[in-house]
Amino acid sequence: MDNVNKQVNSPWMSKLILGILGTSIGVGLTFFVNNRVENSHQRSAQHETAIMAVCDIDEIVQGLKEEMHLEDSLFKVAMYVSNHQELIGSLSSDTLAMAFEYLYDDPMVVKEWTADTKENAFNSGIDARMNLGNNQFYGNVQSCYYVRRSLKKVMEEAPIFCRPVSTEMYENLLHQLKPTDIDYDGVPFPDSQRWVMKQVFAQKSTTLYIKRYFPRRTAYEDAIIKLERLNSENKLLMDISDEEIEAYIKKNSNHSSPQAIADLLLGTWELNNNDCKNTYVFYENNVFDNTYEMEIEMQIQIEDEQQEVFVLVPTTYSVKGRWELSGDTLTMDWDYSRAEILSFDLDTSSFPQAILERDKDSIESRINEAKEFCLEQFRQETLKENYVVSFDKSANTMVWTSEETTPAGNKQTTTIHLYRKPDI
Repeated sequence: MDNVNKQVNSPWMSKLILGILGTSIGVGLTFFVNNRVENSHQRSAQHETAIMAVCDIDEIVQGLKEEMHLEDSLFKVAMYVSNHQELIGSLSSDTLAMAFEYLYDDPMVVKEWTADTKENAFNSGIDARMNLGNNQFYGNVQSCYYVRRSLKKVMEEAPIFCRPVSTEMYENLLHQLKPTDIDYDGVPFPDSQRWVMKQVFAQKSTTLYIKRYFPRRTAYEDAIIKLERLNSENKLLMDISDEEIEAYIKKNSNHSSPQAIADLLLGTWELNNNDCKNTYVFYENNVFDNTYEMEIEMQIQIEDEQQEVFVLVPTTYSVKGRWELSGDTLTMDWDYSRAEILSFDLDTSSFPQAILERDKDSIESRINEAKEFCLEQFRQETLKENYVVSFDKSANTMVWTSEETTPAGNKQTTTIHLYRKPDI
């Protein structure tokens, strides 16, 4: 018995026990700390995901309100035209265009509120419900997206949303016109547009669509009410404040206020779109040059042959202007009265051979006439824009952000990215 006690109480055994105990505490503490850090990161990620979903649903609500307000404004115009069909020959083109927009099922129109990119991102995780840590919130968000999907399905299939002017019908009407009645964008000239509108308003389906305005509006209102109620619950369930929503929107809107914007602005910047190339050169004396490369669509009438030729004319023009900075807001004022055409490449190869042979001596002068006509059109333009300016960390990407007021009186943001052209 004494020997056992001696062994237990021996100094080296005590050190060993303390060593093992210390190691155990250290390992346990490490796991405890790591677990707390991991839990903290997980809660932060959960909260960020929740805010993303809440903001997305807010945007859907805003888009539906825009849709409803647009429905209201266009309905009034269409109703007026319907009740005054005898005046179609004298109504303004803008009035007729708004009425046509209300009645035409335009396949080119894309409604932003229908985009499901963020819904897919929200549902991308296999364990999305578990990871959010709140089943009611998860269910509410799914209910919100179900409301949107249901409304989209109703709009696609319900008779009350079936616009009276289908793509097929509109194309048939256009085929009844002469080629000279339609411009190079495929849009009828004013007199032909009036003829089209008379045919459209003569249909019973047009009258029926206008009469169904109120149930369409109710469908929007019901969806908006459901979404706003559910999303208010969402904010309470996940303890999301208005300040957090504002911070999230600001974080994801590319707004920033770098120092010395004026210094970063100076130099050459390029903006490339699918159909044009825009180059800006900003100088210290608050002057800028804007060179614009594009293709002009020209519709040329050849009277003798009773033909028309459509050509794309690669053109480069230059405009000067003045710039001013107020904080991070850039004001640009273009002086189109001094615009110049730097290049104008009208290709005559698609012209009828008879014209090329008969008028070969005057083709060049006619091209110059067309160039002068385009230049005069440019010089009649006026443009003054305001942009909020920000830069990426490298200062080689500049972001212009602008706002415009929508038909509902709300603000819509547009973002443009420009890239610095290195000095050679």
